[in-house]
Amino acid sequence: MSKRYGFTLIELLVVIAIIAILIGLLLPAVQKVREAAARMKCSNNLKQVGLALHNYHDVRGVMPMGQPQGYYYANWYADGALTDPNLKVIDADRSCWVAFILAYLEQSAMASQYDTWAKTWPGSTISGPFATTIIPTLVCPSDKNSPKISTLGQGFHTNYVTCLGSGYATPSTAPNGLALDGMFYGRSKIRITDVTDGTSNTVMGSELLQSPDTGTHDIRGRIWNSIHAATEFSTIYPPNSTIGDNPMGYCVAIPGAPCASQSVANAYTLARSRHTGGVNAVLADGSVRFVRDNITPSTWLGMGSRASGEVIPGDY
Repeated sequence: MSKRYGFTLIELLVVIAIIAILIGLLLPAVQKVREAAARMKCSNNLKQVGLALHNYHDVRGVMPMGQPQGYYYANWYADGALTDPNLKVIDADRSCWVAFILAYLEQSAMASQYDTWAKTWPGSTISGPFATTIIPTLVCPSDKNSPKISTLGQGFHTNYVTCLGSGYATPSTAPNGLALDGMFYGRSKIRITDVTDGTSNTVMGSELLQSPDTGTHDIRGRIWNSIHAATEFSTIYPPNSTIGDNPMGYCVAIPGAPCASQSVANAYTLARSRHTGGVNAVLADGSVRFVRDNITPSTWLGMGSRASGEVIPGDY
């Protein structure tokens, strides 16, 4: 009579347990590798944004405007006279810095569509044929809510934002955001030579997180209706702060991207990401650095201004 060989039930359970342990050990490593790859892709995207901004500067002699109008407030239609009596608000033009660098992001067709639209303004930028087109370079792969096309008709949202400075977007002294201390704000025309704090000490852009429109608008990163302080960020608080954002009344809180009390005055949006421990940031010299959440607040604050004379340590 031949003998039959096989596993006992206990042996089988032991093998299953060992396999489960190995999988449990492997998964975190796989997740770390994926996040490292996503963070690198995000860094590369931000590098492309920085290059596009510099290429625009090389051609025009100035950085693109943060926004062509400024931020919406009570005297929206009169704020043109504050900088140029011949320059009035074009309500239909609600674009931001992204519109000016499309050609440098390999989006020449979109750039042509925008330029054609801007010749006659047949409607606001949010109704343009370009408004719902996803721009891959402006999407961070670590953000599970991105790419975002607004479910409320507000178009594509970006994960990358430029820096308006170290304070509020709509301070009481400049509620329209036309005179801020960063490199990108309402009708800004900043030259590299204006960055007297040093291009390696001044932050030019960083990241933010997308939040779904759940019954109301979350406008953070909204490109084509960008009149409410959400496509430029402030260094007023450190990256990934637990202090919420105040994009002038249009915010949907999610984990990692909270909302503060909403008001038109003293608005701001902060740098945020899903990367462990910090955010990617592109400096005015075009280099990309990973900025830790625990950066000294005064250091991050000083990096937001272009010409305030702060001393920035090299080991932040």
